[in-house]
Amino acid sequence: MVRQYLSLLLIIISFSACEFDKSKHSKINKDLLYSGPFLGYTEHFEQLIFMELSKNTKSLRVEYWPQANKKKIESITLELEFSQKFNPYKIVLPYLEMGTKYQYHLFLNDIEQNIPHNTFATKELWEWRKDAPDFSFLFGSCVYINDSIHDRPEPYGQSYKIFDTMAAHSTDFTLWGGDNIYLREVDWSSGSGINYRYHHTRSNEHLNKIMSSRPNYAIWDDHDFGPNNSHIAYPLKEASLEAFKNWWGNKTYGEPDNKGTYSTFKWSDVDFFLLDNRYHRSGNRMPNDERKSFLGKKQLSWLKNSLVESRASFKLIVNGNQFFNNMAYNECYILYKNEFDELIKFIKDKKIRGIVFLSGDRHLSEMYKIKNKDFYPFYE
Repeated sequence: MVRQYLSLLLIIISFSACEFDKSKHSKINKDLLYSGPFLGYTEHFEQLIFMELSKNTKSLRVEYWPQANKKKIESITLELEFSQKFNPYKIVLPYLEMGTKYQYHLFLNDIEQNIPHNTFATKELWEWRKDAPDFSFLFGSCVYINDSIHDRPEPYGQSYKIFDTMAAHSTDFTLWGGDNIYLREVDWSSGSGINYRYHHTRSNEHLNKIMSSRPNYAIWDDHDFGPNNSHIAYPLKEASLEAFKNWWGNKTYGEPDNKGTYSTFKWSDVDFFLLDNRYHRSGNRMPNDERKSFLGKKQLSWLKNSLVESRASFKLIVNGNQFFNNMAYNECYILYKNEFDELIKFIKDKKIRGIVFLSGDRHLSEMYKIKNKDFYPFYE
């Protein structure tokens, strides 16, 4: 039986912040492990784990086993050598059993790390066997962690208690909707600054708690890409893209012949399409003609092909900007009229069912219902 409803738990991050000097109270052993370990993408046979390690870390070992049977313990051991100041690191645990809850221990320099969340669960094979499993996830955007020496005179961030509220909910994963760090003048001016901002943001112990307790998927927006309202002409977009790929745990980024952060993943009977609204984007003030691009031709083609071939009951298109806000004057997909109209027309012409739009950027929560003649309404 195919169920035609979608129930999601959404918690919106507005601004989450802490004073820099509070980060020293984190329980992380920063001599070896600066932040993490966090859970990245999850599949039937794999789990990605990502973290930031110090230059002092020379070896890494992960021991993992099905929680119900420690006799089936496996381990991965790696020798490490770092030359950079900030060292994001990823490891994939392969050939796991599907539909199984695992426990793992992390050893750095042969010292077991005291990590509060050390379990994960692989996806189950439900197709052709039973109804799609129910699930819930957290969604939010706009995370600013205060760092007084580099901030504006009036701190931009506020309380970070929202992370504790999020962590208190038992959900299947977290989807970060862009502006997941806030690059400032000292950050977006160099690759070193971009990596510093990731490093500093991940130092927050409340953020560590939520990111370590469940899988994380992410898109970006202008503030984790470059300056405010930044676009294709940002000169350090390659450095920014590389940092995003290094510091997050998505399964893929862009396509072999088209760079970017866009990707897709499936959870139960829902396909998620994570858009890159920055790397190929024309400036907001460029003439609004057929040459003005939001996603770029190749990413738009990828999205169309992915949507028309999707057999999921629901298809969530996730973007760092809003889609339908016709009161927006700068940052909204609808303002890129030719490309936006092309996508909406394609969805209607192909009669693609189950589309839901999900967006970040705004520092408040809104829901839009777009009525369509002779077609089902769109919700954002």
